[in-house]
Amino acid sequence: MLFDTDRYREIWQTISRNKTRSILTAFGVAWGVFMFIGMQGIGTGLKNNLFGQLGDFSANSLFIYTNRTSVPYKGFNPGRYWSVDNTDIEMIRHNFNDVEYLSGIVFLGDQPVTRGENTFEFNVRGNNDDYFNIDKVLLIDGRVFNRIDIQEKRKVCILGKSVYEELFKEDENTIGQQIQINKSIYTIVGVVTQTNNVNIGGSLDETILLPITTLQQVRGSGADVDIITLSAKEDVDIVKLSDEICSTLKSSHNVDPQDEFAMGTMNVKQIFLTFKYLFMGLDILIWLVGMGTLLAGIIGISNIMLVSIKERTKEIGIRRAIGAKPSAIISQIVGESITLTFISGFIGLFLGVLLLAAVGSMPKNPDSMFTDPQISFSIAIAATAIIIVFGMLASIAPARTALKIKAIDALRDE
Repeated sequence: MLFDTDRYREIWQTISRNKTRSILTAFGVAWGVFMFIGMQGIGTGLKNNLFGQLGDFSANSLFIYTNRTSVPYKGFNPGRYWSVDNTDIEMIRHNFNDVEYLSGIVFLGDQPVTRGENTFEFNVRGNNDDYFNIDKVLLIDGRVFNRIDIQEKRKVCILGKSVYEELFKEDENTIGQQIQINKSIYTIVGVVTQTNNVNIGGSLDETILLPITTLQQVRGSGADVDIITLSAKEDVDIVKLSDEICSTLKSSHNVDPQDEFAMGTMNVKQIFLTFKYLFMGLDILIWLVGMGTLLAGIIGISNIMLVSIKERTKEIGIRRAIGAKPSAIISQIVGESITLTFISGFIGLFLGVLLLAAVGSMPKNPDSMFTDPQISFSIAIAATAIIIVFGMLASIAPARTALKIKAIDALRDE
C-alpha cells in the first residue's frame, strides 16, 4: 500500500536526511500558498467593498438627465437649455412596457429645517413612490410615500437616519411629528437609511425626502424634473432601452436626435458589468501570480528529490537487485514529494487563512478599501487539490531518474 506505516517511516527518514534543503524548499512552497491565499483574500475584500457600495440598488437601472444642446435644430440655436417634466414620465410609463419602475427626482438643496427651538440645514429632495423600488432603503420607522401622497401633493416627509438623529432624541417617537422646512410645515411619515453608497444629490441618510409633486410646487418650477430614473425588467437590454427613450424625449422637445451632448445617462448595469469584468481579470491575475509562485517552490521540491535520489543511488540499486518492483520505487518517490508538498502547502494555507481571519476580525473602518477579506471554502479545497497535483508533478522527473538506476551500475559507482 502507498500510505502504510513503513513507507511513511522511509519517507520521513529521507526528508530528515536532507533536513536543511527540505526546510528551505518547504518554505518556498508555503510562501507560494500563503501569497496565493493572501491575494485571494485581498481580491475578495475589494470585491465585497465595491459591490457592497452598490448594495440593493437595482442593477438594471438607468438615470437620465438633460444638458444644453450642442447643435442647431428646427430653428433653435445651440446652447439652449431644456428640461423634462412629469408628462415625459407618464409618456415613458405608457409607451415603454419594458420599464418596471419609474420615478422623477427633484432637488431643492440645503434648506433650513426647524424643530422646536433648534434649526439645522439639511439637503431636501423629492421623488415618487416608485423610487424606493429602484434605490432600496431600509425602513427604520413608519412608511415610505404612496401614490396618494404624490397625487394629492401632501405635505409629508421622510427623514434620513442622520437627520433623525440630529432632530430627535434616541428612541423618541417621530411618526406624526412635524418639522418646518423654510416656512412650510411637514408631517413625518417615515425614517429610512440607505443600503448602498449610491449618493444621488447627496447621502440619503443626510436628506429629507418630500413627494415629488409637493417639492415641485414648493420650488415653483412647474412640473420640471431634474433627473428621470427607471429600472427595466430583468432580461431587458438597458442600453437599447436607454437609446430608445432618449431618442423619444429629444424628439418631443425639438432636440436633434443625433445631439449626443444634449442628454446624459448613467447606466447602473454597465457599472455592475465593469466591476464584474474588473474582478474577473483580477482573479485571473491572482491565479497566474499565485500559481507562478507555487510553481517555483514545486521546482525546488523536484530538484531536492533529484539530489536525494543521487545520494541514494546505491540504496535504490540494491532494492532493484533484490526484486523491488518499479511501482514500489515510484510510490516512495511520489509519496515523499506529495508529503513534503502537502505539509508545506498546508502550513502556507493555514497561515494565510489565519491572517485573513485576523484582518476580518478587526474593527470595521468605513474608509477601508476592504470588506471581509476571506476566501471561500471552494478556493481552499481547490488550493489543497492543486498542492497535491503539483506534488505529484514534482515527482515525475525524480521517479524517472530512479527507474533508470540499475543495480550493477549503482554498485560500480560506489
